[in-house]
Parts: sequence; C-alpha cells; structure tokens
Amino acid sequence: MKKKIDNNNNNRNVNYNYYRHPARISLLLFLLTLTASMIVFSSFSSSSPLIFSSANAFHLAKHYVFVKQWGSLCKLKKLEGCNMNAPGAKAVGDGQFQRVHDLDFDQQEKYLYTLDRDNNRVQVFDKNGTFINKWGSKGTGDGQFFNPYGVDVDSAGNVWVVERNGDRVQKFDKDGNFLFKFGSLGAGEGQFNFPRMIAVDKDLKYMYVVDSNNNRIQKFDINGNFVMSWGGNGTGDGQFMVPVSVVTDNNGDIIVDERGNARVQKFDSNGKFLLKFGSEGSGDGQFSHVEHIAVDKYNNIYVNDPQSDKTGNHIPRVQKFSPDGKFITKFGSGNGTGNGQLIDPEHLAIDSNGYVYVSDRGNNNIQVFKPVDDIHP
Repeated sequence: MKKKIDNNNNNRNVNYNYYRHPARISLLLFLLTLTASMIVFSSFSSSSPLIFSSANAFHLAKHYVFVKQWGSLCKLKKLEGCNMNAPGAKAVGDGQFQRVHDLDFDQQEKYLYTLDRDNNRVQVFDKNGTFINKWGSKGTGDGQFFNPYGVDVDSAGNVWVVERNGDRVQKFDKDGNFLFKFGSLGAGEGQFNFPRMIAVDKDLKYMYVVDSNNNRIQKFDINGNFVMSWGGNGTGDGQFMVPVSVVTDNNGDIIVDERGNARVQKFDSNGKFLLKFGSEGSGDGQFSHVEHIAVDKYNNIYVNDPQSDKTGNHIPRVQKFSPDGKFITKFGSGNGTGNGQLIDPEHLAIDSNGYVYVSDRGNNNIQVFKPVDDIHP
C-alpha cells in the first residue's frame, strides 16, 4: 500500500531547514536590523525637530526654535499702557518697554532683571515673563537713571546698573533698594566716558566695566575701588575700537566685543590677551554691528549682530560660537515682527537649560528661543 504523504508537514520541514542554514540566518538578522534602522530614521526625519532629552546636552545644539515673547510695540499696537500721544508712542505700562535693553538672571533664575532704557527703569520678571517689580526714573539722583545700558546680577543677588549717559555704576539689592554708586565723567582712573556694560566675577572679588569712548576695560574691586585698566584705541591684540560688551565665563576669563573692529577678544582676569575671532561682513562668524554677548554654562559665546551692513543685505541674528571662537550656528528668522523674527536684537541672557532670552529693541519685546536638534546635516 502506498504511503500517503502529508504535504503540509513536508512543507513545514523544508521551510524550517531552509531558514536554519547559517548564511540565511545572518541575512535575516541583517534585514531585520536594516528595517529597524529605517523605521527609526523615518520617525526622526519628520518636520518636527528632536528636542534634547537632557538639558546637559544643549551645548551641542545647532538649532533654536521660538518659544514665547512678551512686551509691546506701541507704534504698531494700541495696547493698554501705551501712551499714544507721547513722542514715539511710548509704552509705559508694567511689562512694556521703550527700547528694551540689557537683561540678566539671578543665580537661582527666579528673576530676570531687564533694563527699559528710554523709560529709565529696571523691570523684573519671572522666567515666563510675568511682571514682578520695577524701579527707577529719569534723573541723576540715587536710584534714578540717565540712559541705563548694562545690568549684571552677581552671585549674591545684587543688581549692578551702568548708565551710559550718567557715566556711573549703581548697586542695588534684589528688591531695588539703592546701596552705593561710583564713577564720573572723564578719562582718569575710575572715570568713564560712555560706559556700557559691567561684569562681576563669580567670587565677588572684582568687576569689569566697558569704558566705551575711552576704548578700555576698567577693573574694580567689589567696593568700586579702581584696580587696573587695559586697552587703548587701535586694531592690535588687546586694543579696542568702541568696545560694547563684557562678560566673564566660568573659567574667570574676560570676553569683550567691539563694534569698530567687528570682533570678539578674550583675556584672562588681568587683561592678558588670549584669543580673538570675527571680521566685518554678513557671513557666518562675521559681524556687521555687534551688540551684547553672553556665555552659557559650557562657555559657548553668543553674539547679537542686529543691524544692516553697508550692502543692506544683513539679516538681524544671534550667532553662537565655541569657547575658542569657532562658529556653531545662528538663529533669528527674517527682519520683522512675527514670532522668532528680529528687528534690532540688542542683548541676551542664557539660562541653565540653554534657553536664550533676546531683547529686541526694534520690536520692544523679549523673545525666548529653545535649543533643539535633529539628525539632518
């Protein structure tokens, strides 16, 4: 009697033996890995960028996206608090600005101190832009201001304000109570001619002031006593042509940008030249009209380059550099009033998560940008 063949079982045995072959097993594993990789790539290649999963990775970021903004531009919007009958339609309400300028966080990042330059006052916000406090008015008395230009909050929470037209520095506590002042108009030690910015070191020992029209950096002790200065008008290393901004990094080095030479220079705490980068132009790593600089906790350097170059082709932007001056990225889309667009970005502050707070005096607002990245080149 002929034995009946079970075709189903026979096919299963053939298929099983086929896939047990070592070469075919390797091929299957390769195809499975490739398929998984394509799925992952497809998910990361969507239009939505990949947000950093760790705040400690933001120093790698080459992309920044708009998060939020606050403030107002009275020339375009009739908002409550805008005095539309005043020259330039000034914004005088709480949380509004007339030429918003420098800004800095306290060490705990609880408060963001912001200079409202043409209203001659300091305004205080939380990180979300909620108004908290204000102080100051136009004048030459203690606690008054004549064109406040630069602000720095030291590690003890004290607030230092530089007055460009007042040629002095004032110190306040965190609530705006006046503590003391120093400086006067002149070219002598401890005198100023258009001072712009101040930086207090993290150890509360020394502070550094940009003495713009005297083309120098002056160093003081924490009580306002003159220690030393360096600079002089010129294009050489350690010389300046209209220095604008000064910051200290986490190594204690001093970083200065200068408008006339369209560059950034780095020094040690005693004024010894370390390095420089930048040149005039609108390309990556070049500058047209430098304003404020800031550093993050990894000592990356951010530079505001707001105004048009001689060709008129320059787009206002923020540029980011490595600690040794290598260009990393730029952001700020277009020249307009929309979210993420900049007209005249003046100053900036970086929080511990890498968020960049940019004051735009053209839009009279503060815009916040978040570091993100994706796998696109």
